[in-house]
Amino acid sequence: MHPRKFIRDSVGFAFSQYLVRLLLMVRGVIGAKLLPPSAYGSWNALLLFIDFGVLAQLGTQPGLDQTVPRRIVEGDPVKLDRTKRAGLFNILVTCLLFDALCLMFVARTQQFRTVWGMGGVALVLLCANLTQYAYYQLTLLRSHGNIGAISLWTMTQGLIGAVLGIALVPVFGHHDRAAGVWGLLWGWLAGTVASLVYLSTQSRGIAPVVPRPSRESLALISVGFPMFLFTSSDVVMRTLDRIIIFRFLGPESLGYYTLSGMLIAFLLYLPYSVVFVLYPQLVRRYHEGGDQPAAIREPVERALRSLSLVVPALCGVTFLIAPDVAAWILPKYRAGIGPLQVLGFGALGLAFANLASIVLMTLGRQLYLVPASALMAVLSAALDYVAVTRGFGILGVAWATLTAYLLNGGVMLWLASAGLGFSPLQRLGVLARSFAPLVLASVIAVGLDRGLALVGGPGFAWALARLLVSLAAFTGLYTLAIHPLARGLGARQVLSEFNLPWLSARRAPAPTA
Repeated sequence: MHPRKFIRDSVGFAFSQYLVRLLLMVRGVIGAKLLPPSAYGSWNALLLFIDFGVLAQLGTQPGLDQTVPRRIVEGDPVKLDRTKRAGLFNILVTCLLFDALCLMFVARTQQFRTVWGMGGVALVLLCANLTQYAYYQLTLLRSHGNIGAISLWTMTQGLIGAVLGIALVPVFGHHDRAAGVWGLLWGWLAGTVASLVYLSTQSRGIAPVVPRPSRESLALISVGFPMFLFTSSDVVMRTLDRIIIFRFLGPESLGYYTLSGMLIAFLLYLPYSVVFVLYPQLVRRYHEGGDQPAAIREPVERALRSLSLVVPALCGVTFLIAPDVAAWILPKYRAGIGPLQVLGFGALGLAFANLASIVLMTLGRQLYLVPASALMAVLSAALDYVAVTRGFGILGVAWATLTAYLLNGGVMLWLASAGLGFSPLQRLGVLARSFAPLVLASVIAVGLDRGLALVGGPGFAWALARLLVSLAAFTGLYTLAIHPLARGLGARQVLSEFNLPWLSARRAPAPTA
């Protein structure tokens, strides 16, 4: 790929990701402000169907991620076309099975029927199915190097879904505020349809539209099934806290707890964008390097160090600003501030697990993902269940989920380090260096939060002053604390891992002849 095109695509992708995440965050905040906690909780309960929709294809998408680049390198158009059509067949069939199972579940679950009825569930399943079809096209476009189309798809879906959804909330909630959640649903469906229409025009000639079963159908599932099992466990781990809260504490408690979910989603978009861009690069480098782990060790170590330094900083800043911002913007959601502060530090564990998973996939060690992720999912479920049944409420669930996230990240890093050829002692060093910034950030943030709370008085002016002082102090103290860990890895290099548009543009290489 020409250097200028790579830079242009990277900048466009980064910009679209950050813009969409900002829009979704704004939608979440405005939706929470316009809706009562119970209605907002019911909306987020419905989104669980979209979260679980990624599991419908039984590993076909990661199978395509692994197989299509190889088919392109082989240069056999017939085999490549057969693989793509087999993947589409799998997705269509498995989506229908997923829909049937969901409708059977809803028919037996009073809470979903009471809040949404079968019509609302049918609409969200339509969104989930269209999204799965879009992911099929996105996978093929990414394999063929068309990152620009992916960026515009992301922006189209996010812009229309978020803006239109917010605009429709007061329309649907004119007589009943709780009914405003239907506006969010119809807005998201409109964004999904519009973005899919655009994506279909971009993928013409690349993504077949006629499915065809073949031996490749089972081969794709076979290749991607270990990743599917890992993804299943990961989705269960990331959603079980919400499921348990909805089941045992009701939609209002879930509405309060949803602030934590919004924060985690925002914090994870940076590290997940790193993984999205890094994964195909690792696959390519691994095969070009003769399938040797040493071929990908350097970019993995660089990405890991960058994540370990940047994500804790974001977690600490969020911990400090969350109470004041929530009190100013969402005063009726004060009950969700404590869980938000606690769970925010769990983002690093999920980021590590995600990075480790693509390393293991690249190295062909998919089977290592299954027992580890399944064990962590079971542990997460047990901890959340104990927290809620022992009366610790949503704050207890947040602590239980944080514990599970960090343990999961540590286990996955250990497995990935082993795959890269590190000795047990070296793996311990990797874990220590990777989690040390999080310990430093949490200690500094909690200390500043407790210490500055004793300074000043009530009122907006004092609160704003304390917030600004705490942010400045955290930035300085954290920078000094991590300096030994960041030695040899410049600030620009750290930020470059996150594909930030302004840095990408400034380091764009001169055109080559």
